[in-house]
Amino acid sequence: MAENAPGLISFVIPAKDEEESLKELYERIAVEMRKLARPFEVIFIDDGSVDGSWKVISELAADNPDELFACRFRKNAGKADALAAGFQAARGEIVFTMDADLQDDPKEIPRFIDKLNEGFDIVSGWKKTRHDPWHKVLPSRVFNRMVSSAVGVNLHDHNCGFKCYRAAVIKDVSIYGEMHRMIPSLAGIKGYRSTEIEVEHHARKFGKSKYGIKRFFRGFMDMQTVYFFKNFRERPLHFFGGTAVACAIVGAALFALGLLPWISPMIASRITSIAEIFLISALPLLGIGFLAEMIVHQHVEKDRRPPIAEVIPRKTYLQRPEEKVIAGHELPPPQLTDGQNPGDGSAEKILLVDDDPATRRMTRMLLQRVGYAVEEAEDVPEGIAKVSDSTSVVLLDLNLGSGENDGLECLRHIRKRHADVKIIIVSGQEGIDTAVQTMKLGAFDYVIKPAAPDHLLKLVDKAIKVRKMALD
Repeated sequence: MAENAPGLISFVIPAKDEEESLKELYERIAVEMRKLARPFEVIFIDDGSVDGSWKVISELAADNPDELFACRFRKNAGKADALAAGFQAARGEIVFTMDADLQDDPKEIPRFIDKLNEGFDIVSGWKKTRHDPWHKVLPSRVFNRMVSSAVGVNLHDHNCGFKCYRAAVIKDVSIYGEMHRMIPSLAGIKGYRSTEIEVEHHARKFGKSKYGIKRFFRGFMDMQTVYFFKNFRERPLHFFGGTAVACAIVGAALFALGLLPWISPMIASRITSIAEIFLISALPLLGIGFLAEMIVHQHVEKDRRPPIAEVIPRKTYLQRPEEKVIAGHELPPPQLTDGQNPGDGSAEKILLVDDDPATRRMTRMLLQRVGYAVEEAEDVPEGIAKVSDSTSVVLLDLNLGSGENDGLECLRHIRKRHADVKIIIVSGQEGIDTAVQTMKLGAFDYVIKPAAPDHLLKLVDKAIKVRKMALD
């Protein structure tokens, strides 16, 4: 996903054989955006066109290199893939999607933005008056009512390609297959708010519609998928297990019915056969449910992210009474380094490599109180793995073991792979020879444990300043 540019508005427009309409569509978007005095970019995705669409797009890009980006698929991949490619390239904090056939009117753009600014995450167009044939309008209305009822996102026109999103939505929702029409529903599962506005719908001026009856049935299946995701995505055993229990109850009831004395043997035999089918079906359904639960459990442990909308950063450090001192020294008052916030990635990164958990905890507390972002490692392999070019300073204990896994070996590895990272040795070894040896290997400074907090902070600050000067 491209990095967002404040104030920028992106337009993602899939196109399939729309050469006559592309230039006019771009010009009309440009006119509206210049009225708003907002920076914008138009992203055309040529979805395997066989006419002159790519030639038109290429000419527009040559004339407007700062406002137009385009990519061309080798074959027709479908609207969902085209939108996904456009979303990946979009840099705007607001992202519009539009069809390329001029049926969506760019003059509606300000109304979308105004509605989005009311606190919504998605604004969808509603083509209340449509200029399409009845065999396209009727199935679409039936589908929209079914989707709204099934997934709980009440829109009159889920299929409308004219939509406006906050960038967070398109980053958080994955689309594939033909799920593009279900984006508001998928976003609703994650807690994003959708609304709609009536938009003017124009009759197609060029080309022909890509709509077919297959789209209705595909949309119906997509609706079932979203319904399942909404209700059972993180508890699939409730669905499969519930179905298994229902099958078992029906099977048991039929089996009991077949045992009644007034049922003829032939009918009883058939009823019993049907009961066996229900009873046997319950076992694999239950197994599928447990297997799905195992998969979901792995996902939850590894990748699940809570649906956080915004965060108020914590400005103070809450300390326990026994943590007011380090090595007999009173800690400095809680504060944040100017211009740095550990939560937004702007803070300098410090790596602690020490096998003593208590020392790591107290040193981390000290560094975090003044605004540094702190990582920890308890041995040499973990320390080598966690250090990177973005690490500013490493506080390294020498007493980490012996042989290949001692602190000196860690120092050699870090200096070899990350020459710009400053390494401060924090060790209990009081010896000139050891200090000289570490300095020859590239250490920035050497401190004897227990280090006074103010002295340690001054060394870290000095190391960061020296590093910045070298990088500049």
